[in-house]
Amino acid sequence: MDKKRWGGLAVAGAFLLSKGKVVLALLKFSKFGGTLISFGISLLFYAQIFGVWFGVGLLYLLFIHEMGHLAAAKRLGFKTGPAIFVPFMGAVIGIKDTFRTPKQEAILAYGGPLAGLFSLIPLLIGYAVTGNDFWLVIFHLGALLNLFNLLPVSPLDGGRILAGLPIVVWVAGLAALIAYGITHFSIILLLIAFLGGSAVWKRYRFAKQYEDNKSVLMFYRAARSRVLQAKLEQEQLSATETVISTSDEADDTPVATYDPIAWSLRQDLQDLRSASPEDAKKDADDMLRYQYDSANDYDALLRRLDQRIEPLIEAEKSVEYHQMPKKQQTITLFAYLALGAILFIAFEYSKGYLPTPS
Repeated sequence: MDKKRWGGLAVAGAFLLSKGKVVLALLKFSKFGGTLISFGISLLFYAQIFGVWFGVGLLYLLFIHEMGHLAAAKRLGFKTGPAIFVPFMGAVIGIKDTFRTPKQEAILAYGGPLAGLFSLIPLLIGYAVTGNDFWLVIFHLGALLNLFNLLPVSPLDGGRILAGLPIVVWVAGLAALIAYGITHFSIILLLIAFLGGSAVWKRYRFAKQYEDNKSVLMFYRAARSRVLQAKLEQEQLSATETVISTSDEADDTPVATYDPIAWSLRQDLQDLRSASPEDAKKDADDMLRYQYDSANDYDALLRRLDQRIEPLIEAEKSVEYHQMPKKQQTITLFAYLALGAILFIAFEYSKGYLPTPS
């Protein structure tokens, strides 16, 4: 980096230090304060390395891409935060709601590259009118960035668009990204591959856990329902006994040790064990032993069941979330491939007209 660019950065830094409080005071009342501040900081970095106009063009591409996500989020009724630019990492918007279906995730993720495609139109017009290679370079960069974002790896838009398709799609995208990252030795690509690998492993682990414990989860659910019923019966019985004891005089009649509610519960749990598949009998035996050891403490039994059920429920939710209906899978895949094909054509077409380095 030459002295001139360092000098420009120093001047900008001095200005921010001297006037920064005034600028922040003005921006903090603005809904887009964080966006404007991060935009300015990113522009300073990009301008020092690539030049001002290239930095502006790059930030234009990132801004339109994120506005596509923002528009899709608003259409879904999601609450969002402002767009924040991160130098050399792109830009992000905060989503304050949780996706309920993979279709919602696909729509929100699709909005970014789709808006990115439309952002190329003004650049193409600018090149056609002026003949300036700058417009073509930014056009080519925009096609590349949005095409890269369509890689079917979970942190990227492509992985989120295809979240409802079989996991093999993620695995294929991850393998391609790792291969490219190693052959071209890109730390950023390998970092994305690491995040994508974590997402693939988590999804695979949940799927295997759910598949291996379907029968166990069915037993635990049935057992919990029966224990909850026993607890309610015990509470009703205790309330009735309290009323009777306050209305009658105390006597010396021995208290019976037989507990019909606990006995009935044990019989039902044993019946559930007998009806359960072989792979659930070990957990059923464990629950029967715990019922005996807990001296029919129904709250303790429920806590024990909840501890066993929670991780299985989490695995079940993951599996169900990623099971998009076949018709939606077809539509999603078609839309994904169509957008990718258009961006690929734009990328390849513009590459042939790029200026050659002097």
